Amino acid sequence: MNVNEYGQVSFTQQEVIESIYSNNDSILSYVDDLDEIALYNQHCTTFDIPSITTQQKTQQDLLEFHQQHSSNWHMPQNYKDMDIEEFLTNKLVELKLTDQQYITTLADELNEYQQRNMLDLLRFLKYLMDVCSERDIVTGVGRGSSVASLVLYLLGVHAIDPIKYSLDYKEFLR
Repeated sequence: MNVNEYGQVSFTQQEVIESIYSNNDSILSYVDDLDEIALYNQHCTTFDIPSITTQQKTQQDLLEFHQQHSSNWHMPQNYKDMDIEEFLTNKLVELKLTDQQYITTLADELNEYQQRNMLDLLRFLKYLMDVCSERDIVTGVGRGSSVASLVLYLLGVHAIDPIKYSLDYKEFLR
């Protein structure tokens, strides 16, 4: 633990991880939860998600908590109900990317996402990109292995056509 000249406390990443996994709340008592919650709530209106009214603590086992909440994405219901596979297929047609390689790659990549139970993540990414677009929030051209994903290209996460540059989506999904 470090304390600067203004009395602000900081911890190394390792100290925080060890505290969390040892169920030791001493580090967490230094966090000003009300400030963090207020900051979070300021951004809730931008992304049209519910704000936090009170601090939420759980006594559940960490793995049990994660399993229960890992698919609880904060997004409007119309995105939760979206048929993401149909949307992406229609996006191929809209962009006139109807070569067999695009169709096959999309099907294979969607299968990978489905096997990993990540279709909710794709719905959330669609929602996030729509919010960024509606509010003129700048997004990047692309970075790292994500540009190998046709799905992310169709969602607008990046602007690199992976088929055009012979990129293999398996580089991203490793």
